[in-house]
Amino acid sequence: MLDIQEEINMIGAIDIGGTKTMTAVLSDAGSIIESRYFPTVSKDWREHFKITADAFQRCAQPYLQELVGVGINVPGMADSQKGTLIYAPHQNWKDIPVAEYFRNAIGIGEVIVENDVNSCAIGEMVFGGGGTDFLWITVSTGNGGAIVANGKLIRGVNHCAGEFGHLKVEFEHPRKCTCGQLGCLESQSSGTAIRELFRERLMGDSALLALVQETEAELPDFQRDARGLSILAERGSETAREIFWTAGRYLGRAISYGLNLTNPQRVYLGGGVAKSLPLLLPAIREEIRRNAVLGAADVEIMETKLGYHAALLGAGALILQGR
Repeated sequence: MLDIQEEINMIGAIDIGGTKTMTAVLSDAGSIIESRYFPTVSKDWREHFKITADAFQRCAQPYLQELVGVGINVPGMADSQKGTLIYAPHQNWKDIPVAEYFRNAIGIGEVIVENDVNSCAIGEMVFGGGGTDFLWITVSTGNGGAIVANGKLIRGVNHCAGEFGHLKVEFEHPRKCTCGQLGCLESQSSGTAIRELFRERLMGDSALLALVQETEAELPDFQRDARGLSILAERGSETAREIFWTAGRYLGRAISYGLNLTNPQRVYLGGGVAKSLPLLLPAIREEIRRNAVLGAADVEIMETKLGYHAALLGAGALILQGR
């Protein structure tokens, strides 16, 4: 257990994700003191925000007098100046006064709201020594991105900068995205897209199906999703490796657009699918060689240094950066 007496500031952190939500109290050094995890209720933002506020208060109760502020991530475009969620495609949430709601619900004056991947990028700078010029891309339920140039997060005039998930990467056989458009990175290379392609291939690949059934018998927690597919790839499935190659090509295509525009030093990948970076990286590199200009193509590509809690640490970093 962390010795609270050694810490200067207590920070509240709330990460509202596409499928799960986390609340926590952090130290100003990035230590997680208390935390709660629960599913995101997408059908009704008011219901979910109440659940979230209640969970945060239970989590933070022993430290409420010491909290200097609460950082909140939202799974979509956010106006950090107004503290609002502009639009979250997966939940179809629009124009929500996030900061106002949580100020009233938990009684904390300083509440900062930010897009979840922007927060990850800020967290990488504050806690991970991320550098001054980088892209931060998540590969999870969806795809998101953030751009840091000269040590500053680029938000854009309407808070839409870094929306890598909606770069177009497939034109001949595009899948429909939750945003309503076709061929977006999110519809082709997110964890959700990988899961759907996996399940489609199962219908016509008897060898893959046999391996899945064998693996399910051995591993009770095995799921037919991107994580499960990575297990099959490790067990020698060529079909699994082909699916990751396809996803890597789309991801590399999107990254190459970002490299040509911003010429960063490195690219950080986060989210659950980033754990499969060794399976994705060969195809990512091939697409970068094909599409990026020579001076931008030589870039480091690595998993986030913040690990599983990158978004939660990013939410806390919002408060530290704001001070």
